Amino acid sequence: MRISADRSANSLSSRQVVVTGVGLVTPFGAGREISWSAIQRGQSAARWLDSDDLNGELPCGVQWVGAAAPRESLSASSEPVVSLALTAAREAMTQARLSSTPVLSERGGCVIGTSKLGLRSFARGLRQSDDASHELLWPNAAALAVAAEWQLGGPALCPVAACATGLVSLIRGADLIRSGECDVVLAGSSDASLLPIVLGSFQRLGVLARGFDKPSAACRPFDAERSGFVIGEGAAVLVLEDRAHAASRGATVLAEFVAGGMASDPSGLTQVDPEGTSLAWLIRDVLRRANVLLEEIDALNLHGTATRANDVAETRSVRAALGAAADRVACSSQKGAIGHLLGAAGSVESAFAVLSLRDQVVPPTINLRTPDPQCDLDYVANTVRPIRLRNVLKVSLGFGGHLAVGLFRQPQ
Repeated sequence: MRISADRSANSLSSRQVVVTGVGLVTPFGAGREISWSAIQRGQSAARWLDSDDLNGELPCGVQWVGAAAPRESLSASSEPVVSLALTAAREAMTQARLSSTPVLSERGGCVIGTSKLGLRSFARGLRQSDDASHELLWPNAAALAVAAEWQLGGPALCPVAACATGLVSLIRGADLIRSGECDVVLAGSSDASLLPIVLGSFQRLGVLARGFDKPSAACRPFDAERSGFVIGEGAAVLVLEDRAHAASRGATVLAEFVAGGMASDPSGLTQVDPEGTSLAWLIRDVLRRANVLLEEIDALNLHGTATRANDVAETRSVRAALGAAADRVACSSQKGAIGHLLGAAGSVESAFAVLSLRDQVVPPTINLRTPDPQCDLDYVANTVRPIRLRNVLKVSLGFGGHLAVGLFRQPQ
């Protein structure tokens, strides 16, 4: 990757961040278009898990539901968090036309987040007492692997912000470009958490779906009968680039990453403010800094976990932030289709936001059959909707009160 270093200090404040590549691995498969096509068709990747899905740890008498990463994208000798991130990054770099001969450069960086250490490697190490791959246990293992593959000499960072990690990584990557530290940043996140200890922990928290007839209908964001989510696995990496740098090499711009921001909800580790006060403030603040009017927001890609409290709080925060404009904005959540990807959720769903702008459609919120009076936005229920899109807002939340909002715009 050849990245120029000709930058003047006076130009930094006006630097625009654009997306020139998207790479995706979801439970639907390894590949951007495979996943995006399934999302638009309203399919679900949730299924009953077997022993192979759970790293050989299938407890007797327990049947789990989840959305596992495609096995062909996983290396038997590597940590899935790392291999998923590398697979997504390779696709993104190919689309951005930056995947040819790597050239060591301080102007290229990466921000690849995870929500936890490499659990599969940790479990394998406990069983085998093998410390040969102890480096795969580090939360920053994926970031280091991506930096090494493309010989990036700039920052290699690994944000950890629970289920907001993916969007936080994109925001941090954009900051590196706007500050002038980098011209190109590979930003995203990866997660592979389908292990009994994780499933059991979330079940004890009461956030996993229950009372369903088939796995595909388990997760029902914003539905009156919703009961929680299923855990999914995957990764997304976006190539973020300074607009002038992208133009200088003739790159195709998929979207502009206009602005992003972070805040916190101090309600508790797993609790949320029922009125969504902090999130509403953050949405308004991001729009203010982006100089975007309420009526210019066309769609929201919501966090939409299908838990009782979160869906109501997120709905109220959107209404508080957008006012009357909330009634005409198309909203959607993809967790009914791919599950909750935890640390990878924010980056994967941001990738869908970029593809929405590219194709001028809003993906559906599947399994939404029974309206909930407390969830009264337009959630694009069950069927993809063609629509004129200019600005798409992405919202991510995480346990511990992590909040993140990002604004993507159709390229000019």
